Amino acid sequence: MIIYKDEVFGFFEIFNEENGTLFRSDINGVDPVMRSFPELLDVGIMGHCNGGQYCRNAGIDCYQKGFTTYAPHMSYENFMEIVKQAAGKTFQIALGGAGDPNKHPQIEDILKSCRAYRIIPNMTTSGFLITDNEVGLIKQYCGAVAVSWYSRFMDGKESNQETIDAVERLVKSGCTTNIHYVVSKDTINEAITRLEMDSFPKGVNAVIFILYKPVGNGIIEKVLKNTDSRIERFISLATKVKHPYRVGFDTCFTPALLRWGDTVPAVSIDACEAATFSMYIDSQMNCYPCSFGIWDKSISESMNSKTLREIWQGDKFVAFREQRKEKCSSCRQTELCRGGCRLGIDIDMC
Repeated sequence: MIIYKDEVFGFFEIFNEENGTLFRSDINGVDPVMRSFPELLDVGIMGHCNGGQYCRNAGIDCYQKGFTTYAPHMSYENFMEIVKQAAGKTFQIALGGAGDPNKHPQIEDILKSCRAYRIIPNMTTSGFLITDNEVGLIKQYCGAVAVSWYSRFMDGKESNQETIDAVERLVKSGCTTNIHYVVSKDTINEAITRLEMDSFPKGVNAVIFILYKPVGNGIIEKVLKNTDSRIERFISLATKVKHPYRVGFDTCFTPALLRWGDTVPAVSIDACEAATFSMYIDSQMNCYPCSFGIWDKSISESMNSKTLREIWQGDKFVAFREQRKEKCSSCRQTELCRGGCRLGIDIDMC
């Protein structure tokens, strides 16, 4: 167990390193609205992707434009600078970026350094060409691994056996394995079918539904709107039906859960954590409130000139937190939702 006391905001947290359970106290009966240092760091150690054709064939609208952009991977020395600044304050580091983090040339050293500083590493991967050695490292060091779901039903069969094989290998090895399923106008029908049939691979710990974003290669035409009649059915199946795996949502779904998830306990719903409990760092040490904001340089600061704490407390992150939407002023759910997405990318389903 790791105990953290936030002296600035007056609350404490208890984090279980073994299973990832986090307990956060309230402040005089009210949930804390932010932390004095990120609890989670989303670190994009990959500057480019080696699976471009694979992802193209799978029809992926990569939000990092991993098919066409190129930057160097994060150096181990830079990663260590992040870890040292975060030690004793940050509980978890989520490894990602423009490619599969398990393909980073120094991934073993990166994972070991996290554990050496009592920070739990997790990662998201496509599973494309994952090796036995990489599976072993994930099992040994990671709290959990998420596989991006790139398979679709076609003529009653899975379209991408690589995805299925990766999930099954990780599960078989004993890794805590989750699935990240991106929900868009194009994929929500299949999400409903899979929930009805429980057709995800056996043994997965959880299926996490990620709201599609119109950033990078993403397009606005695929974004779900609150007028879509399928959303209520989807959320009902996800929250009211018992499945052999746990079901979760990214916090971009919070407005939708507050609208349609009438059986979901309020204690299970989080507001967006960007710049309040988490931040994103790209492979070149640029910091953003959220990884989906990487195309807006006006909200970023560089660790080449400032520390993590200075960036977290700096003017750009403060301005990001203080953004308010006029429509939220009279909403009864504001205390739980806290205004939804602040990136201005038109994804609020309220």
